[in-house]
Amino acid sequence: MTEQELDVAYTALCRALGEVGPEQAERFLAMLSMALLVRCDRADEVLPLIDSVRESLSPAGRTSSPPAGAGERPSPRTAAR
Repeated sequence: MTEQELDVAYTALCRALGEVGPEQAERFLAMLSMALLVRCDRADEVLPLIDSVRESLSPAGRTSSPPAGAGERPSPRTAAR
């Protein structure tokens, strides 16, 4: 996927989240995640990603200061890491 295609997809994701609203955002993301997971051939393709995102959101993985660029729109490639 090119950077432009990734940006289009990321923008569509943001718009869809806005449309479903905060009360359905968690369900939307879970359903989208499952739809994307079934496209992978092996679990070892996705398990490191799951671990990385979990660690970045866990209290132990958070830093006391916001990361560089906080408040800016994250790059779709770095947001997925």
